[in-house]
Amino acid sequence: MQPTMHIMSFLLFTILLLPSLCLSKPIHPNHCFQDDQNALLKIKYHWNNSTLFSTWIPGSDCCRWSGVLCKKLPKTTTYRVNFLEVNFGNDIVGTIPSTISDLPYLETLIIRGNPNLTGSIPPSITKLTNLQALLLNFNSLTGPIPNFFSKLPNLVNLELNDNHLTGSIPSVFGQLPNLNALDFSNNQLTGSIPANLGFLPKFSFLQLSNNKLSGPIPRSLGNLNFEILELGGNQFTGDASFLFGVNKTNLAHLNLSSNHLSFDLSNVVLPVDILTSNLLVLDLSHNMIYGRIPAWLGQVPGLYSLDLSYNQLCGPIPTAGGKLQGFNPSSFEHNKCLCGAPLSAC
Repeated sequence: MQPTMHIMSFLLFTILLLPSLCLSKPIHPNHCFQDDQNALLKIKYHWNNSTLFSTWIPGSDCCRWSGVLCKKLPKTTTYRVNFLEVNFGNDIVGTIPSTISDLPYLETLIIRGNPNLTGSIPPSITKLTNLQALLLNFNSLTGPIPNFFSKLPNLVNLELNDNHLTGSIPSVFGQLPNLNALDFSNNQLTGSIPANLGFLPKFSFLQLSNNKLSGPIPRSLGNLNFEILELGGNQFTGDASFLFGVNKTNLAHLNLSSNHLSFDLSNVVLPVDILTSNLLVLDLSHNMIYGRIPAWLGQVPGLYSLDLSYNQLCGPIPTAGGKLQGFNPSSFEHNKCLCGAPLSAC
């Protein structure tokens, strides 16, 4: 079974930023900067003193409040709030407060899992120029993905998945040199993938599944050594074979399912030494992919989830490595003429 989007989101955040955050927790009491406390209390009052803020008591050390971390500024004795997390609050009602921009040293802002959080993403967020991670996922946000994200030059990880966002993906993300991960899955986005994403030097996580995106996948994405690429549940067309290749040494999770893709699977390759492949999940189901299953697929050591069903594949299922014979027959069903274990004999 493939990891859920909730797990993937958590893993992304953990891989990218959690180690550095653990170093940021203050070791001495009473380091709260007064301006930061004032800003946090405004956020608390904006959300009608939600139970999430029960530890946010005026006059106490805000660096020890729940969901808050502080960081000592270089060459000073001053601590400023650099981390804020507002998670899973059913009594968080209304919009994102513009006063969040009064926390200028924020590096990580997480507001997720709040089903009654509505409205659009406020432009005041652009004042948070130190922001590296912005997670506004699993809420009920609406409107388009704004162009103003181009004003956050240090952004590494942006997760807006599982909202009600509409419109297209702005090309401005191709202007963010530190960008490593985007997750816009489970929204109502339309249009195509901006081609300039394929020229970001550090980009390795892209999750766009379950939107209404269309057109060909930009060939520029073949330049990247993705770790996770999730494009399933859209309306993409044409060739996607360039997403494979001998240089894809980091590829662990590739989901292209439920699109209108058409290419010959026979000729796609992974690293020359297949035993070094990191591939764990491959889902190409519900497309128009043709040809034969390549022999190397049964030799990938860590592959634990595979779905090639509902395509136009033909020929015997490779026995080299024996890996493919361990999958459920449903991983291969509804193809043109596949045969051999775990399906019927050829």
